Amino acid sequence: MALKFRLKGLAETFIDELSCPGCGKCGRDDDDFSTEHTKVTFDGIIVVVQCRRCGEIFVPGTQRLGVLNPEALREAVVKDSADSGEPLMENFHAVRLSAEKLNAQRKGDLH
Repeated sequence: MALKFRLKGLAETFIDELSCPGCGKCGRDDDDFSTEHTKVTFDGIIVVVQCRRCGEIFVPGTQRLGVLNPEALREAVVKDSADSGEPLMENFHAVRLSAEKLNAQRKGDLH
């Protein structure tokens, strides 16, 4: 079963299969992977995955993004950032950098 992420009327993302770059674990559901670090950006819902086996945090390159209403999505992302105090993540690249930083912190490699 594919992983599906939807914000009704705004955006959706689908992932058919996951493969952890850290340990090679493969899966098609959230039994082996956590998605709690997922971000919503102007590009859509960018899924950030953490492997439950080895702890690796990564952004799967195989996700299919769909933006249904770009203007409303942009407004929702800006409002959520202002309301939550979280930094605004504009695109896929920004989320990938954030995931790399989380991995470095987890491994104690952040300088």
